[in-house]
Amino acid sequence: MKKTLLALAVLGSFVGAASAQSSVTLSGSVDLGFKKANGVKGIDSPGSGRNAFTLSGVEDLGNGTSAIFLLNHRFSTDTGAINVAGNTTGTSPQYFWRNAWVGLRNSAAGEVRLGRILMPLQDMNGGYESFNGGDTVGNVHTGGGKATVRATNAVYYKSPSLGGLVVHLATAEADGQITQECGTCAPGAERPVGAAVAYGAGPLSVGLAYDKNGAEHKTVGLYAKYNFGVALVNVQYEKGDVSATAEQKRASISAGIPVGAATVKVGYRKQGADGTNKSDNKLGLGVDYALSKRTTVYADMGKSSGDSLSAAAEKTQYDLGIWHKF
Repeated sequence: MKKTLLALAVLGSFVGAASAQSSVTLSGSVDLGFKKANGVKGIDSPGSGRNAFTLSGVEDLGNGTSAIFLLNHRFSTDTGAINVAGNTTGTSPQYFWRNAWVGLRNSAAGEVRLGRILMPLQDMNGGYESFNGGDTVGNVHTGGGKATVRATNAVYYKSPSLGGLVVHLATAEADGQITQECGTCAPGAERPVGAAVAYGAGPLSVGLAYDKNGAEHKTVGLYAKYNFGVALVNVQYEKGDVSATAEQKRASISAGIPVGAATVKVGYRKQGADGTNKSDNKLGLGVDYALSKRTTVYADMGKSSGDSLSAAAEKTQYDLGIWHKF
């Protein structure tokens, strides 16, 4: 009996040590509501980014080094189907399509990721827009233009914070890229390349990013936000190639204004002509109301105008829904 108790005690100590050194986390969110946009209305999700789950893990290897991984999957809450927008190779959906990578992290040297990865410019720009990175009809997200969205067979380096400064570098194999994800390039054309520098201190955050997609279209983005207390103001500016002979400029300014449990959102986006499409602009308004730290109800409207838009796209858009994070 004593030997059994001793064995259980020893085993328990190993289990405790192992659980302290490694972990796997499930996180994500679910969002659904009523939406009227582009002449269609009904129950719908505001955007694929709000209907997703992520498995991430870390194992402490000692000496400040950890093994890390991340798998992210998106779905459509209204139907339960896999979200396949920009998510196929031929006709086959990619289940963990937004990010699927493994890597090593060192407290002094930074981290290296290998796999399918959101590239630096697209990884950065969603954090500088008050409508949660472009998911609701009110969003004024500049979108990155032709910049690579996610690269397959990629290598991504992220430096440790150097007094608030963080450097991101990434490249990937030329072949195996998905057409929609590499800026409508022909897969196998050229290696996508990306870089970014971000700085954050107190209420200020700024970022500068560069991307060259598989068709050798180049995009530069400049981003900033400042928390004034009464409002968090975001600014985005992007200039990039949209063809071999034309480029386009896109800019937005938006703000989130806290009012008790609510946050009032307002924003404006301007998109210039690109040599083929004519210019357009958009006004977004909305409000989020926090029922708890994880559950938010929201309402948004967006109004766009411009020579590049259809009559349906110029009509005022609305959404009303509930967003739960876990």
